Amino acid sequence: MSDQITRVFEHVDFAIWHVPQANGYVYEAAGILVDAHSYEDCPFEPTYEDALNAACELYDVEVGSLSQPLPVVYTNALFKVYETPAGEFLYAFCDDEFAEAPTDQNFAAHPGERYKSRDAAVIAAFEKDLALRTG
Repeated sequence: MSDQITRVFEHVDFAIWHVPQANGYVYEAAGILVDAHSYEDCPFEPTYEDALNAACELYDVEVGSLSQPLPVVYTNALFKVYETPAGEFLYAFCDDEFAEAPTDQNFAAHPGERYKSRDAAVIAAFEKDLALRTG
């Protein structure tokens, strides 16, 4: 596991940072750099959703106005692979009943596993497609 703190969300008023060594997220006012030496002074939340909600409340920002689609990191005719704010990956089949593309606000409700790499998510999606075709 990497101990690098990464910014996973940035807004005009605040930013959210993933802190792998603390297994959680911190938030701070926009423009303030959070690193391995300063994250302990920031408000801490165990999940991305909790950090986003707390930051929005503190900075008086409407949570619903911040929803952004997750970045697509792989796509083909069968499925798309998305990257979550925590650097995990999930896939969705194009004909899936989960009609709405996952966003930074609703990805936690998306069914299925999360994968540590894009390649693992792609392989899992191909394996699931193969199982559906042969099963």
